[in-house]
Amino acid sequence: MSPRGGDPPGWLRELQRDFTAVLRSPLDPGTGVFRERQDQYPARLVAQLKGGPGSAAPSERLALYHRQYWMRLFTALQTSFPRVSRAVSYWHFNHLAALHLAEHPPRHVDLDEAARGFSARLRRALQRLDDARRDRRPGRPAREDAWCRQIELSRAPLAMVRQALQMDEAERHAYESPFEGLWRPTPEELATLALSSEARLRFAVSCTLTHEDWDLARFSRLTRGDQDEGAPGPLRRHPSTRFWVFARSAGGTATTSVDPLFARLLERCRELPFGQALADVEQACSAAEAAQLRAHLQGWIALALASGWWTGLAEAEPRAQQAAADDPGRA
Repeated sequence: MSPRGGDPPGWLRELQRDFTAVLRSPLDPGTGVFRERQDQYPARLVAQLKGGPGSAAPSERLALYHRQYWMRLFTALQTSFPRVSRAVSYWHFNHLAALHLAEHPPRHVDLDEAARGFSARLRRALQRLDDARRDRRPGRPAREDAWCRQIELSRAPLAMVRQALQMDEAERHAYESPFEGLWRPTPEELATLALSSEARLRFAVSCTLTHEDWDLARFSRLTRGDQDEGAPGPLRRHPSTRFWVFARSAGGTATTSVDPLFARLLERCRELPFGQALADVEQACSAAEAAQLRAHLQGWIALALASGWWTGLAEAEPRAQQAAADDPGRA
């Protein structure tokens, strides 16, 4: 042992460096499965691994640790991105995970942190593929870019991968966000909401509206909901687009299916005061949709309040605040 406060001995630094290098080395998929390459282990490291009588060879013991470590990393990223891994297949997802981990090695005891940064890398790869297709250069990114190559080899529609990523990010965001409590508006606040041209809703930080054209929502990081994990066939495409809200609730993370009309209203409420948003949606409705909107509006409002998606009325817009400051008589 080194003296207290002194540097560790050279042999220990060398052992730690070699052992860390082995663990960080990605598994080799060349045989059709992810396997370690024992022939590439440093001989001096293997020589220092001693075992008792009847134990496995030093290189085998190191290989077992190496393999299990990467399986845990793959599982951590699959758990963080259950829909993306299902969309591109676990084989191609593990390739993407290995690329991410090689660029951004884990530095935290919580393996869930290993997923940080994966979303941004995948999103940039999807954008590069979109740009290439728009420029009519099919195949070029796949040959030059390992991320793009794996996405293309998966044969997953880019729109499906993008939707899967959006839903995985929304679920993670809701999981990590605080629950802000339930807003119980007074009758006066409800009247203001319905009649005022200035009253805007304040959405919970955790609340995200997403959509899907394939059956992605059931693959959750919280439930591991692979109902057909034993026979993972192609994801089913819906006859029409479906909408989901991810948000933090008092009991955890909630995923709620919402009607397309309500989804349209929620989206417009992000941009406009409630009264204007409602009028905007209704104006774009067919006669049947307008009747449906009027019939279900109160129930949708009750759902948003009971789910904690709206947390109150937003502050006045900066222009309105400035106008009040410039002309106190208008305040």
